[in-house]
Amino acid sequence: MTKRKFRISFGNAQDHSVDYLIGILEDARITTIQSINNLSVEELDWQYKAGWNTIGALLAHIIAVEHYFRIEFIGGRKLTEEENAKWLPALDLGPYVPQLITGELIDSYIDRLTESRRQLVEVLKTVSFEEFTKRIEDYDPETGCDLAWALYHMVEDEIYHRGQISIIRKLYKEQLAINNYSQA
Repeated sequence: MTKRKFRISFGNAQDHSVDYLIGILEDARITTIQSINNLSVEELDWQYKAGWNTIGALLAHIIAVEHYFRIEFIGGRKLTEEENAKWLPALDLGPYVPQLITGELIDSYIDRLTESRRQLVEVLKTVSFEEFTKRIEDYDPETGCDLAWALYHMVEDEIYHRGQISIIRKLYKEQLAINNYSQA
């Protein structure tokens, strides 16, 4: 498993501010992967109640959001029909959660998390300071946003969902303990 670095490297991207964000992105992802390592398929697909997210659905969401941000905010284009069909269920969650309960092993999620982050970091290394800070007509009609904020928001979303994953894991373990006690 990858170890956290506790240092941010500079000089890899066209601009140091991009290097700083890449350091944050990489640390957030390593921490996410460390928090989910060794989860069983049952834990990944378990729902506290109908309509609740599963850990697997949240991981699929993190992956889909990353592809969405790379394509739309850095690539500057809308998702194709094929990409939209592939990523929409995980982007929106809600009614799509049942189809996100897939029986996949944790290694599959970790591979996809690693690959989506690799793709994002590769393209980020080519972003100039001007591209990083130019106004994007999104989020706020008055001020718009910039790529720096959009990517910060993406990391914020991952960390938020990592907290949800932690809560779901605790609820799963509590339910398992209750079931084991009832059977004794």
